[in-house]
Amino acid sequence: MGLQVSFIFGGISTEYDSSVSSLVNIISTYLELPVDRRSFQINNIYHLNRQDGLIRKIPLTDVSNELNLAAYVESNVRSPGETILRTLDAIDPCNEYLVNLLHGQFGEDGGIQWLAALLGLKGAFGDPHVASLTMNKYAMSLFVSSQIPADIVRIPETRLIKSKNVERETPIASSIKGPVVVKPNSLGSSILTEIFDDSVALQDDISGMVSEILRYDSAALLQEYIPGSEYSCGCIVGSSGIILLPVVEIKTQRRFFGSKEKNSNDLYQLRVVDDNDEISVNIKYIANRIADSLDLYNIARFDFRVNENSEVYFLECNYLPGLGAGGIFPTMLQSHGMTLIDMIDYILDSPRSSFAKRLYLGVNDVIGRDQT
Repeated sequence: MGLQVSFIFGGISTEYDSSVSSLVNIISTYLELPVDRRSFQINNIYHLNRQDGLIRKIPLTDVSNELNLAAYVESNVRSPGETILRTLDAIDPCNEYLVNLLHGQFGEDGGIQWLAALLGLKGAFGDPHVASLTMNKYAMSLFVSSQIPADIVRIPETRLIKSKNVERETPIASSIKGPVVVKPNSLGSSILTEIFDDSVALQDDISGMVSEILRYDSAALLQEYIPGSEYSCGCIVGSSGIILLPVVEIKTQRRFFGSKEKNSNDLYQLRVVDDNDEISVNIKYIANRIADSLDLYNIARFDFRVNENSEVYFLECNYLPGLGAGGIFPTMLQSHGMTLIDMIDYILDSPRSSFAKRLYLGVNDVIGRDQT
């Protein structure tokens, strides 16, 4: 039997719903294909339940459509579960390729990447160090500014707020000219991300938002708002190198892509930018340099702001972008002429997927796996 593809989704982060949407869209796309056009066979679907943190398998034979899958996810908690370590330890890396769909904390911050590395798993995980870096928006911005000159890409003025310095740092928001963006340092999906037009008059509101963020994240960011438009560029990294996907402009009524807009399809529109457009050319150049500097694996998405002078500002890197229907990354894929199944097929045979076994100690030496 050849290599089988499995998926792990769900998770314990605030981005659980995004992970479920990604899985549902992939499986729906897969089931729509005639059997003879499926380039790989799905072996297992592993659901990491957010209620008890245990993993349960969902047989593909029990899934007939999108609604059926969603219902199965909700009812699956009633069956016995296994810990994530036991589940991953039982996977045979020679016969099973595991696609990671755990968004946010533990899924993108290096957590599961380290487990996969130690266990020698083959799959869409990537380097744990890179995952940790990209999850940290503040550190990632510093990295980008160290790699690319400011005349090519700029970084918005940003203050890092932690619990220990919140009383000292929050009032400094008034020193940032113009509107201020408040957002978590490591949460994704624009969760708890908002813009405040007057940093002085709305200082109490800003402090309240920071306090709320610090309930879920170790740090909050106070960031200069860049007037202009928001753009995103995705990439796929396989054995043949980096594929840059079409640049997408994210259009909103208030010219800000916050949590309100992210959670309502009626509040934003996606426009695919022509490849020959100057903005597209510049953003793709920057995205390629970042991806190459990071030594990324599999997929990623980079978000930018571009002001009226065509100056590009880097915002963040999404190490595992959302793959739900109508999302930014799927829109890029569609414009490029690829489906989610095409994307997975492209990265399946990448030699990078097994890098963990070459670079890290075996799990037997680290956690003392029973070899009897």
